[in-house]
Amino acid sequence: MEEVILDSKLTGKTVLITEATRNFGKDLALAFAAEGSNLMLASRDNPEHLEQTAREAQALGVQASTFQCDLSNECQVEDLVGGCVSGLGSLDVVINNVLFPMPLQNLEEIPFEVWKRKFDVETTGSFQLFKQVIPQMIQQEWGRVINLTGVDAFNGADVMSSATEMGLVGLTRGIAREYGKYNITANCIGPGGIENQESEGLHPNEPSQRNGIPRRGTPEEIAFLAVTLCSEGASYITGQCLLADGGKHFL
Repeated sequence: MEEVILDSKLTGKTVLITEATRNFGKDLALAFAAEGSNLMLASRDNPEHLEQTAREAQALGVQASTFQCDLSNECQVEDLVGGCVSGLGSLDVVINNVLFPMPLQNLEEIPFEVWKRKFDVETTGSFQLFKQVIPQMIQQEWGRVINLTGVDAFNGADVMSSATEMGLVGLTRGIAREYGKYNITANCIGPGGIENQESEGLHPNEPSQRNGIPRRGTPEEIAFLAVTLCSEGASYITGQCLLADGGKHFL
């Protein structure tokens, strides 16, 4: 039987990763750099961490630029996307790693300002990002969108995270349905139980007793899944949410 090797065909593509200093940002960046993709790394904070990741990617022989951006700021989002296209020549893949942890609270305890901030960044910010990105992908007649969500969208464990994450799922599926005719795919990855994952209520290295696979996942496994979904071989997969949580939840 002939051996099948993943040929991502991502060499020379430009990949934008938001919040590249959080969760799996660095692992995602280095995984795409290893495939020969050029990078635009964005984050609203931790500029030193961002620059260090860029240097490590450049050591793999690709271009890597950085940009500080708060996705809730429309002007900053416009500058981010415009700078990516003008500086790197295209914008082919977006890995939206926008989720950030908030203290676990019951619905009646959540201050409106906290609720609004989370939606402004994660939901409205993602809308503003793709409003700028999609026209470029249409022009190129090719694009890949990956939204990093979480398992809370499906298990209802936390009201605020469930709401924002399900919003990202809906946005992803809308993009998939509306723009598939332009060779644009859009999918979600829902990590759960990953080593050192920033998330409410998770102990960094303690596997769940409910997992089918009795261990923690690794950031490298999330990065590999993202590369796979962006590859040419996955061009018929769109509008899906793949949970990478060791079999704790089934859709």
